[in-house]
Amino acid sequence: MFDKAIKMIDLHTHILPGLDDGAQTLEESIEMCRISHQDGVRTVVATPHILPGIYKNDRPTILSKLKELNDAITKNHSELRTYPSESSLTVLPGADVHFSSDLFQRCEKGEVMTVNDQGRYLMVEFIFQGIPHQAEEVLFQLIAKGIIPIISHPERNMEIGQRPKRYYEMVRMGCLGQVTAMSLIGDFGSEIKRVAERLLSRRLLHTIASDSHSVHRRPPILSNAVKAAAKIVGKEEACKMVTEYPEAIIEGRRPDVPEPIEP
Repeated sequence: MFDKAIKMIDLHTHILPGLDDGAQTLEESIEMCRISHQDGVRTVVATPHILPGIYKNDRPTILSKLKELNDAITKNHSELRTYPSESSLTVLPGADVHFSSDLFQRCEKGEVMTVNDQGRYLMVEFIFQGIPHQAEEVLFQLIAKGIIPIISHPERNMEIGQRPKRYYEMVRMGCLGQVTAMSLIGDFGSEIKRVAERLLSRRLLHTIASDSHSVHRRPPILSNAVKAAAKIVGKEEACKMVTEYPEAIIEGRRPDVPEPIEP
């Protein structure tokens, strides 16, 4: 049975309205917040896509939409702003940034949003088919600058699934990995579930996040995935993946994660 007393943090959600392929209306955003809150989440990081030419979201746009959502929650949805404050829902800024060869330069220019706008952690999304050949060089540039990449849903990347050693070296370099909750419970198919379980068993995944896009098809539910992860790494470690580790990330600290095991 999942312990609903755990105050979870969802580090990856497409919950801001009208910015990408996630929530399309403010009403849908609020309903997603309500579902997340009922599941035991108390902190949500809103991470709309940043993909040049398709989703041109920048820091001012994201902060503006975040204020719109938080204002609506404060004024009209008291069940999400409850007392004591530990029971309320907090929505923080972030972005799911598509990898590009000029990603480091875009960061230097302030064109992308980091997790909680701290300038410390950056959610990085590869194309699903593979990893660009120059990825390690760009990731190293970010790390050398003090920006730690968090690789979004590596279990859904075809190259990582077939040849995880390259991703392992990225983790050894200093990157972190975020697994999607639906991957762990099999909602993306048995093969992605198998890859997620393998990466998790090798300590190559560090946070569980919903990557939610909608109320029904891709909802903001974490608890089922935490239970699934507990069967592989134990309850304490699984809980850290939705509490201690993401808390350190949003505060700009380095989480004390286990050493990776070579796959």
